Amino acid sequence: MIWLLIFLIATCSTANNIYCDLADRNGDDYGAGSLIYPKHQSFAPFKGLCDLTHFQVSSGGEYLFLDLSFAEITNPWKAPEGFFHQHTLVFISTGNEGSSIYEPLGIKFNRPYEYVLRIAPWSLSSLKDATGKKLSSISVSAIDEKTIRAYFPFNQIKPPQENWQYAVLVGCYDPFGLDYFREITPQGGNWEFRGTQPWPFIDVLAVSFGPNRQEQQISTGLFVFLSKDDLKKSFPFGWLVVGIIGMLIIFIKFGKIHFTWGLKLPRREHNKIGSIKRWG
Repeated sequence: MIWLLIFLIATCSTANNIYCDLADRNGDDYGAGSLIYPKHQSFAPFKGLCDLTHFQVSSGGEYLFLDLSFAEITNPWKAPEGFFHQHTLVFISTGNEGSSIYEPLGIKFNRPYEYVLRIAPWSLSSLKDATGKKLSSISVSAIDEKTIRAYFPFNQIKPPQENWQYAVLVGCYDPFGLDYFREITPQGGNWEFRGTQPWPFIDVLAVSFGPNRQEQQISTGLFVFLSKDDLKKSFPFGWLVVGIIGMLIIFIKFGKIHFTWGLKLPRREHNKIGSIKRWG
């Protein structure tokens, strides 16, 4: 009854502050570029289950909320949290304190992290510091068909700041896997993802272009923190301009639009077979 009351308070509270609000690219639940979902029917629809689409950190009342939205959420094995497949590590960098290595998986970061949250089914969720010391249990539940919410009293950590940075790494839950992540093998199978990458992550909160894109991070095992404005800055305006110019050229060439740039139009006449003959 107490846990039900806490859940109702947490899910109904209005967020007072938003510390981070980032959208991630849709349809990129392919790891380093070529992962294929396991074949067992419990992984249907065989896409979207680990496709992170949105990440938000906010506070309401005495709680800190972390909301993670996915393209698909299913619960084939009836986990009490309302989801089964999604297994996410959220690393929080508060400045220069902590560690830049996560020892259980041997991955590295571009700056130190002070806290790491595990968001997973079957009561495995937790809040730890960079040394691996458990600071608090956290409550986790699927609050709708697309969103998983993790929350805990924010007096368990330093007062949240807008300049904190986050690394969000999404894999697939497996009770027998290394650090509870599902294995990726070259041949794949009913229970394994098919791929050749060295790390068990299916999606990463990352920019879409450049050296810090998801594919590069998962291939190298060096993961990059993001602040609340980073993905807004990553929009490829240069490529947009190139694309618009290219479309105009195609439209002009095949749409039979003629620009005269201020010059006199040449006179034209049709010959007997209907083609256009220009004359001065």
